[in-house]
Amino acid sequence: MSREAAGTRRRPIAVAATGIAAAAILVIALAASRSMAAGPETAPLPQAAGYLPSISDLMLATIQPRHERLWRAGQDSNWEFAAYELGNLHGAFARIGQAHPVTQSISFPEMIASVTEQPFKELGSAIQSKDAAAFTRAYADLTGACNSCHRALNHGAVEIVVPSRTSVSDMKIDSAPRN
Repeated sequence: MSREAAGTRRRPIAVAATGIAAAAILVIALAASRSMAAGPETAPLPQAAGYLPSISDLMLATIQPRHERLWRAGQDSNWEFAAYELGNLHGAFARIGQAHPVTQSISFPEMIASVTEQPFKELGSAIQSKDAAAFTRAYADLTGACNSCHRALNHGAVEIVVPSRTSVSDMKIDSAPRN
């Protein structure tokens, strides 16, 4: 067999091999472009259940703002919003008690209920009857109940006050000692 004849037979094999290689490169490139379009691969995020905010975190993030909005709604005689915030505040306390069932060997849900039950009832009645004076008294009682809980848990430095119109917070922060 001549060299020319052998080269002619190898040519279809070389063309087929080149075609297969080109097809494989095309498939790989297409797969890579789809992967890039979908975004870089990232590890799955850890479950949120692994993180439990502290009681303090929850008080500052949920209770304090609702406590203050409840007061502002009452001061503005916005009874519908006051009722809404009272429900939110009650629910937030319940969720904190579920998240932290025991603190300092004390049943936290029971402690919360024991200090907030009466003020919540009084606030609900005041809101329903649209009685600003009763609302003010019940709100002061709730605020006092919060502070009694703080003292019982040795957090007396955290004193909640009835906000003033000019305040941006209902937390009293100064250097005067409290007993």
